[in-house]
Amino acid sequence: MDIRNCLVLFVLVTFFACGNQTSAPSKEESSKTPAAESASSGVKSVVEGGESFFVTSNGTKIPKAEKGITIVSETGWTKQEMDFQISYCGQMMQNQKDINGDVFCKCFLDKIQYFYEPIYASEAYTDQVKWNSQCIELAQR
Repeated sequence: MDIRNCLVLFVLVTFFACGNQTSAPSKEESSKTPAAESASSGVKSVVEGGESFFVTSNGTKIPKAEKGITIVSETGWTKQEMDFQISYCGQMMQNQKDINGDVFCKCFLDKIQYFYEPIYASEAYTDQVKWNSQCIELAQR
């Protein structure tokens, strides 16, 4: 990863960390929603072209995340959640002259939506280095 990509990664993490002011769910709230357990019950694992994927019970093929992160939602974020995250990411990327923010945001958020609840999206930028790099390369002008 070159210095420009490291700088972009740092900006992304900083921006999302500062922007996500929502608090994490309490232990009581998180025990009410065992998303990781229930979501992954119908998920199968496949390998195609050297890439590992999950296939959900409805047939959606999702690339596997780094660090053993499990699926928390087979359907991903709601349209409203995705629209907010795309808007937020786009604002953050607007000063990146060498990267098309719309392409990067769509690429990255489409992948992480199955593994991270929206309030934890900022963690994905540091956890999912491979996806981050792939999407930055895809979005370079």
